[in-house]
Amino acid sequence: MGQKLGKLDSSSIESSSLKPISLHYGVVLTGGIACGKSSVGEILRARGFEIICADSIAHCVLEECARELIDTFGEGIASIDPNDLGIINRKALGEIVFSDPAKRALLESITHPRIHAQIIAKACELEVRKRWYFLDIPLFFESGGRARYGVDIVVCVSAKEELQLARLMQRNALSLSQAQARVRAQMPLEQKIAQSDIVIDNNGTLAALESKVDSMLHTLAT
Repeated sequence: MGQKLGKLDSSSIESSSLKPISLHYGVVLTGGIACGKSSVGEILRARGFEIICADSIAHCVLEECARELIDTFGEGIASIDPNDLGIINRKALGEIVFSDPAKRALLESITHPRIHAQIIAKACELEVRKRWYFLDIPLFFESGGRARYGVDIVVCVSAKEELQLARLMQRNALSLSQAQARVRAQMPLEQKIAQSDIVIDNNGTLAALESKVDSMLHTLAT
């Protein structure tokens, strides 16, 4: 479920990045790549909770900044598929940035302020309801953490690295080396776990994951 928000001008993006915020009802959902954050999000939606998905917002932002990204990273990232709804080939862009930390940092400098601004705009809409909602932000700690997002509670979804790699290879049709590069591009999972309030282990079945999500919800309610 993507969040479609209007485009933001540069002043909106700048003020969103600098203005202190406090999200009283927002709970961050983060973790390593291919650990199962989306599965947790689906379970939460089925239980009636709103989810702000940073990845969905990021996909929209890529298209909003498409011309700037193509000028920066080359015409090779432009989609040539006439059936593609967007104009950025995310796989081609990924091959560039996941193999070069400097280029990844450059991409993040272009996209992260816009992504952050749209996440906060949607969160402010949900705050008025005065009930828990979740912010699915894979790069939460890498992009500023609690200080930038103004949240109190962080939930980390974890999984064994071999499971991460297997899921990533299957989901994204990647080779082992490509999957390893994407895992290593993120903050080590153990560091995310150490900075989180609640950890959901996702090494088992869907039923086991549902039980752990329900336990987490019980913790939030008490």
